[in-house]
Amino acid sequence: MEQQFGTYAAHQPGYEGFKQLGKSDDYVYQSLVHLGDASYRLSWGLTVLEHTDVPVEVQEEIKQAMQAVGDIKQKLRAHQG
Repeated sequence: MEQQFGTYAAHQPGYEGFKQLGKSDDYVYQSLVHLGDASYRLSWGLTVLEHTDVPVEVQEEIKQAMQAVGDIKQKLRAHQG
């Protein structure tokens, strides 16, 4: 079934993969996948700063954001079916 333009499903990264896995209606799973991607990208965002003069305080904020995403994912797992 084709998703109507303008719906989140029509634009969601990886939606076809969710459909193939039978997870197109498992919104908690989808959210966990996207949050995992966010963690991955935050980690790379921090890694590329290793050879810069960006203040440690800013890098610590990125680490805190990564921890916050991890905490949210843990809370979401409690709502998986």
